[in-house]
Amino acid sequence: MKKTLAFASSMVLTGLLLAVSYSIPTGAAAAEAPEVLDGKQLFLAQKCSVCHTVSSAAIQATTKSAKMKGPDLTGVAPKLDARLLNDYLRKKAEINGKKHGKEFTGSDEEIGALIAWLQKQEKK
Repeated sequence: MKKTLAFASSMVLTGLLLAVSYSIPTGAAAAEAPEVLDGKQLFLAQKCSVCHTVSSAAIQATTKSAKMKGPDLTGVAPKLDARLLNDYLRKKAEINGKKHGKEFTGSDEEIGALIAWLQKQEKK
């Protein structure tokens, strides 16, 4: 009886371990999980901080050139439509009669995450 009980217990445990191991995504399945993009990190990676300050996020422009220095973006994006910002950053549209100085080179998902982050940067 003890052998039967031990055998049954080990079979149940083996079944549970197999079920758990097959339910954890690995390899290609794990790679398909959606990546959460960080707008602030994209802002820094695209070197937007060379020209722009975002005071609400403690980001200071690094350029010394007054000609290259852009505006503090805190409070700017929340007032603008996301599609206009997308087109402006892709150099397809103008704001105040001017095109953006540098074309955004990231993916559509990246620019969307960047714009969403910028639109949350409001003056406190």
